[in-house]
Amino acid sequence: MNNNDAFVKHYAQLVGWTIEQIATDEMDYGEELYGLVLTKGKSKKIAWILRDPEGNGAGFLEIDNV
Repeated sequence: MNNNDAFVKHYAQLVGWTIEQIATDEMDYGEELYGLVLTKGKSKKIAWILRDPEGNGAGFLEIDNV
């Protein structure tokens, strides 16, 4: 499996979930993190928007209209 396949498999966890709201959390050094609160039935999860898989700070989610 190449690196791109790993990302596709990881992001596929979001398919079928509904974005309900935005989550925020402050990191130890004062930087604010943002995430997407997702629901499916009674289940909930948060997809945090991070700089990298290790969680080294906040990142950016580009949103395009298609």
